[in-house]
Amino acid sequence: MIDLTEQQIADAKDNDLAAVTAVVKATEERVIQLARRYGATTGRSGADSELIEDLAQVGRIAVWQAVGRFKGSTVAEFFTYIDRTLKGVMSDERKEETRQGVSRQAAADFERALSVAAGDPYEAEYLVTTAEVMGARRMSPELAYAARLSYQGLAYLDTPLAEGDPGQVAGYTTLADTLVSKLGIPEDLLEEADFVSERQAQTRRKVHGTLDRMGEQQAHVLKALTGIDPVGYYGTENDDELAANMGLPRHRMSVIRSKAKDRFAVIWEKAA
Repeated sequence: MIDLTEQQIADAKDNDLAAVTAVVKATEERVIQLARRYGATTGRSGADSELIEDLAQVGRIAVWQAVGRFKGSTVAEFFTYIDRTLKGVMSDERKEETRQGVSRQAAADFERALSVAAGDPYEAEYLVTTAEVMGARRMSPELAYAARLSYQGLAYLDTPLAEGDPGQVAGYTTLADTLVSKLGIPEDLLEEADFVSERQAQTRRKVHGTLDRMGEQQAHVLKALTGIDPVGYYGTENDDELAANMGLPRHRMSVIRSKAKDRFAVIWEKAA
């Protein structure tokens, strides 16, 4: 998005054909970058080429429509405005095309909870059912589950990071922006694996941090439930062996596990 002057922008606002053509040409590279980013999916190998082309076309139309609404004057202001506009329309279009099984409002409500959850879809699934986060718009557990499944059909490089999230970098608000800053990767070269690796690392840190704040007995039982080192996997079908190893009566296992889950949820929700 270079090779554009303030005069060309002003002329484009007056519907000068040559100037409008110059604007479209200057923004095309950014349109393609964002279309590729918003068209990435986890359920397929690589990106969804059909969705990418649809997003690119939506982006080109949005650029043309946005020119007349631009209120600034400088080239920098213009491209900042165009970038924000493209992200908005492509995000909306992607929801429309990919969120099968839930309404756009449900998808938007889930993403609100996702922001509070620092991008963790499982925490968001819980938070979106609570009045504390969603008020009157809280979902039923069934709808929250459907919303999470719908969400996880996409690799959200634009996952919003909440204020104060450990992964947030000053001036950056999304996981993609953070990766660009931390790893020095041009954002159009970010791949799904970069997102997955960073998301998993953030989740692991938060899980271990939450477990470290729990009582030793409850933390041990949860680690056994899911196979977290150094305890190893017991699940729920090996309570006899787990009880023997912990020196506790077998009937205590289900009680400790239930209380541990509740305690984990409370600490997780309050975690910075």
